[in-house]
Amino acid sequence: MIDCHTHTSYSKHGRGSIEELVQVALERGVSVLTITDHAPFHIDTDNRLLQREVGEYFNEIDRVSAMYERDITILRGLEADFIPGCEEALLGLLRDIDLDFLIGSVHYVPLDESFVRVWELPQLHSSRFLDSYFTSLRELVLSGLFDAIGHPDAVLRAVPEDRYCKMFTPLVPLMKQKNVNYELNASGLRKTVYDSTSGKERYGTWTYPSLKLIRALVDEGVGFTLGSDAHAPEEVGIGLEQTIVAAATAGVDSISYYQRRKRVNLPLAALRMS
Repeated sequence: MIDCHTHTSYSKHGRGSIEELVQVALERGVSVLTITDHAPFHIDTDNRLLQREVGEYFNEIDRVSAMYERDITILRGLEADFIPGCEEALLGLLRDIDLDFLIGSVHYVPLDESFVRVWELPQLHSSRFLDSYFTSLRELVLSGLFDAIGHPDAVLRAVPEDRYCKMFTPLVPLMKQKNVNYELNASGLRKTVYDSTSGKERYGTWTYPSLKLIRALVDEGVGFTLGSDAHAPEEVGIGLEQTIVAAATAGVDSISYYQRRKRVNLPLAALRMS
């Protein structure tokens, strides 16, 4: 089993050390674990790595990796926020960093003079938000900087799947062209769904990944990565098996992880928890 999207206390809103995540990963049969804390960014600086912490972060990953090298592969990753126009700053951050895996995610969507955050569910229905969101996703893909889009379908917590798929479909050939993977993010199993009629949120409903869109991605030959999006040790590996089973029904036959920014493909049938 692989888990290629995990967070620690370095992300500030996450809990647990790198070693604590590794220990849970071992208990749950995860054999490849990528640590992907939130990269430095000018928005929400209290919820991510600071620039001065980056060296310490990677040194800690390397130290724990050496301790457990006989038991598990631990890889160096980042989840970087993307808004149009941030490419130069991101290139500056990456210039002196040796990474295995880089996720690009849209958490903050430009709207007028401010941002809408993708977890502000009542605001996700508007056409203006969605137009801006998909513009950001398009620019993320075209930048060529990332190995995968992180939780691109997280807006399904408040947006109908048919509407989402219609807007995402033009990006599918671009993802193939730019060799950008679509992340199967298992955290959708743990998140609420917003009911616009009642204005309330509820648990217990599959939100993402979008199985309908996965079929279109498979048809186009787009690759997939897999992650729990754990923000605490107890969340490592959660939902991966259910996500794999669902992805298989949509036609996915392999999952990728990245080592030194190079794709490693694994047959879906080979993945299982202990």
